Amino acid sequence: MRVAQRGWAAVACAILLVLTSVGPAAGAADATGRTTPAETAALASPQGQSTVAGGQIFQVADDDSINQTQTYSLTPEEPGEVDVTLTYEIPDRVVSLETAVPRNATVRDTDGFSRINETTFVWDEETETATIDYRIDPNETAQRAGIEGSEGRYVAADAGEWALISRSQTPTRWRYTGRDRMTFQQQVTTDGPGAAGDQIVYLGEVATFRREADGQTFRLVVPERADLAESPEEVLDSLAAASDSLRVGDRDEEVFVVAAPTDGVDWAVRGLEQGGSDMWIQDDEPLDTPENVWLHEYTHTRQSFEPAKRTRWLTEGTAVYYAAFLSLEQDRIDFDAFRDALEDGERSVYDSVVLAQPATWEENANYVKGSLAAGRIDEEIRVQTASEATLQGTIRELNGMDQPVTQEDLLTAVERTAGNDSRATAATYTETPADLQMWNESVHARVFGQLPARISYSLPDAIESRAYRVSGPYRSANVTETSPIRLATGETLTVEALVSNAGGTEGTYNATLDINGTAVTTERGRIEPGEERVVPLSHTFATPGRYTASVDGANVTVVVERPARTRVTDVQVSSETLTQGDSVVVTATVVNDAEVPATGTVVFTRDYQAVAMREVSLPPENATQVASGVPLPEAGSVVVSAGGADPVRITVTPSNGSMTTRTPTGGTATPATGTATPNRSAETTAADGPGFTVVGALLAALLVAFAAARRRS
Repeated sequence: MRVAQRGWAAVACAILLVLTSVGPAAGAADATGRTTPAETAALASPQGQSTVAGGQIFQVADDDSINQTQTYSLTPEEPGEVDVTLTYEIPDRVVSLETAVPRNATVRDTDGFSRINETTFVWDEETETATIDYRIDPNETAQRAGIEGSEGRYVAADAGEWALISRSQTPTRWRYTGRDRMTFQQQVTTDGPGAAGDQIVYLGEVATFRREADGQTFRLVVPERADLAESPEEVLDSLAAASDSLRVGDRDEEVFVVAAPTDGVDWAVRGLEQGGSDMWIQDDEPLDTPENVWLHEYTHTRQSFEPAKRTRWLTEGTAVYYAAFLSLEQDRIDFDAFRDALEDGERSVYDSVVLAQPATWEENANYVKGSLAAGRIDEEIRVQTASEATLQGTIRELNGMDQPVTQEDLLTAVERTAGNDSRATAATYTETPADLQMWNESVHARVFGQLPARISYSLPDAIESRAYRVSGPYRSANVTETSPIRLATGETLTVEALVSNAGGTEGTYNATLDINGTAVTTERGRIEPGEERVVPLSHTFATPGRYTASVDGANVTVVVERPARTRVTDVQVSSETLTQGDSVVVTATVVNDAEVPATGTVVFTRDYQAVAMREVSLPPENATQVASGVPLPEAGSVVVSAGGADPVRITVTPSNGSMTTRTPTGGTATPATGTATPNRSAETTAADGPGFTVVGALLAALLVAFAAARRRS
């Protein structure tokens, strides 16, 4: 069973709200181009992210983070109540902060907060670690739902000596100063024995079992008061196998699972998934059944799509279908049990049910007829594609959508997976009171018997060579830092996406790079069973901004800025004493302190007048040396420099030829006798780039000296 968040959390899960900022956005430029201080307002989501003006989500360093901790503890002397300490660690840049406790909370003490009304508290703007201590009644009730319904009424309960409860929703808003973004981090802990996920908390003695599979960590919490029907190893084996089988994208890094004690509590449901990656299942639930609640709730964690009204059936229909299908695939049930479970959707009570019209639903039609419809659509897709594609491809596409999934979205996704005929069949199954029939074992052997192509996509590990590459007008290099990846406008990012086929037949892959939820690059091809290959996906970023680049739900953040400007920190000369008519080699040290590439023009000067220019591009946080020959047509004291660095004074002695002699300031130049010699040394070429070093500058100086010696010989 999947339960939506309540109250404020339900709104915040759907959209991150942004408060109106006071003045311009932090660090905004005024009309003169100067930056002005500003206060930015933000509102925290239940998942611990924050938004700033503009609606973008930012990840920043911990020292620019507001840290909230909820600490839960039992009150054995008062069964039916739980103590909570709400703690905020608040950085200096925060200028105001406001939070709220649940309506049923009894506030017992505060430190650093003042009360505004029954539920709202405001920070005193001084206390670095501020707290609110309150007590809640954590018991929650609900009516039984679907085939997961149980005989009781509780979905969260405090039994006195132990409790299985939902985390309190504590909406928080704040204002802060400065250019750097402020983020919001949440942590849930227990004071005493227990375990906590993002949304579910168990208080009491527990044993914890872990398993890693396909980039996920399963944390199975078995309370001392639980009597688990299956061994923890068997439960984790089943969940790990399902993680591999479901190639629908959107794997959470951690799945928090609690085996709910059934002794003394009448639960309203057999299992419950909350918050996207937390779930509890009654301790007496078996694995060897088509109604496998462990796999049902796990399937919910892999559903990141939000259904619209006409696609509501998808949530429970696909969870019921995959619970049975994965149990069959894991040899936990036979085909007869699988068939019997889906065959319930044929009952006459569903004859007038139209899945796309919830008003027509009877007797949990979304669970029962919905699961049969999901199976028939899966069968249709496999038939049309010779088992190269399955319903998982459709769900993968729906999971990638950032808006509610409409009926048109569903049919379009089916069509993209398996063509027009499959779309028409899916429309019939969902938009009409179709009389759905379960397929028999011979059909199953023919259509489902061979494992279809099971294709998955993932982002590479940043430490792997060439996993992320940047190219363009400023550099061509591998990227090893991906939090975030920093680029300059005009640069191209290439991601070496990993494509694998864990199925039993060759299939077609469609590896797609999404930028902010929009597909920008797609590479297609064929891949053999058991094969893994690297597929490069590239995109050029033309506009500054913060972007989310994703492959099948796995994300990296890309920050794009305009190129920085180089600066010259020092100049050196090939000699401080030269002869009139020679050229001095001026070597400029050029640096880029920024985290993005930099460009610039190094201007070489003689007596503060420009005589040569060199264009320079530098990778992030890099330096180089650029050299140019500066001709010396006049004798005397001459000042040379480059890029505004401190100048160097050199002495130019008169030559024996007919040249002009430089006179002191205010005088006039008089012609010298003899014939002018062409200044070939002024043709010295500039050397730039990361590889140009002091050795290169010395070599250039030697070449100039050699040329001058040849003229004098």
